[in-house]
Amino acid sequence: MEKEKLIPRAFFVTSGVGMDFEQAIAFDLALSNAGISECNLVEVSSILPANAVEIERSEVTLTPGEITFCVMSRADGESGEVIGAGIGYGRIGSENEHGFGIICEHHGHYSREYLVAKLSEKLYTMAETRIHDKKIEIGGKKLEVKSEEVEVGKFGSVVVALVFVF
Repeated sequence: MEKEKLIPRAFFVTSGVGMDFEQAIAFDLALSNAGISECNLVEVSSILPANAVEIERSEVTLTPGEITFCVMSRADGESGEVIGAGIGYGRIGSENEHGFGIICEHHGHYSREYLVAKLSEKLYTMAETRIHDKKIEIGGKKLEVKSEEVEVGKFGSVVVALVFVF
């Protein structure tokens, strides 16, 4: 008897920023801004299932307390620091193929421009390790990046998440 597999049918990408006098509250505000603060988030690694379609966050109803699988990029910082987080994703092969895809994240004290370049580099490196072809295509490649300077006297948090829907 084959075990039932837990494979997402869809996903959405969301992001948020939070600032507060306490770091934990700044993170909670970032999750709230992203629309995922009521979920029990479980971070997973970096494979986009074949045939999973991208949908808008507004198309999904999340139940408070729901176990929610996601790939998350998070950066925290203090007053005056730049914090940035981002996720890159795409299908291995052409945009019209429905094969599996890859997801990468990067975060830290980085500008938007740095994160965009780093995420693109990571996607191609990940693809090369899976397909040993120098003419690799990453179909439908997309990047979601947030980079902010933390407000004076506060802590800040930025999150970017690719959330799986079953």
